[in-house]
Amino acid sequence: MPMHSDMHYRTIAVEAIRRAVITEPPVPVERLAASLGVPVREVHLPAFFSGAIIAEDGMPVALINSALGEGTRRRTLAHLLGHVLIVLADPVESYPRNSVPNHREAEAAASELLLPEPLVREQARKWFNDHRYLARLFGVNENEMTHRMRELGIIKARDVLWDY
Repeated sequence: MPMHSDMHYRTIAVEAIRRAVITEPPVPVERLAASLGVPVREVHLPAFFSGAIIAEDGMPVALINSALGEGTRRRTLAHLLGHVLIVLADPVESYPRNSVPNHREAEAAASELLLPEPLVREQARKWFNDHRYLARLFGVNENEMTHRMRELGIIKARDVLWDY
C-alpha cells in the first residue's frame, strides 16, 4: 500500500460525508456506515475491547462494544469506518484485508469523520467560535473540539482568532 499523508485520509473521509449528503453536525456515523454498506452490530464485549471489523461473506461488518458510552461507541465506529474507507480508496485492497491495517491512518480519517473541516468551519462562524457549544453540537468532548479548532487555525493557543 502506498504511503499517503494524513490529508489524503482526511480527504477520503470528507468525500464519504459529501456522498452521504451529511450537511449538519453531528455526523451520524451509523448512517454513514449504512451508506457504505457496512452493517453495524452492537455486541457485549470485554471492557478493554471497543470494536472490530470482521469479514462476513467477504464484506466488512463493524462490531461495537455495547457496554461503552455513546461517545466512545461513536469514536470507535468512526475509526472502523476509517479502515473501511482506506480499503475502498485503494484499488489493490479488498476484504478480508490483504495487508496489516494502519491505525494512525484510520485515526486521521476518523477524526475527519467526527469533526469534518467544512462543517467545523461553518458552525464555528455561526456560533462565534464557542468551543463548548460546538463540542456538544458535534458530539465530542471540549478538548477534542478545541484541538480541532486549533488545527484549523480557528482559535489560537490563548485567544480566539476573529475573522469577521
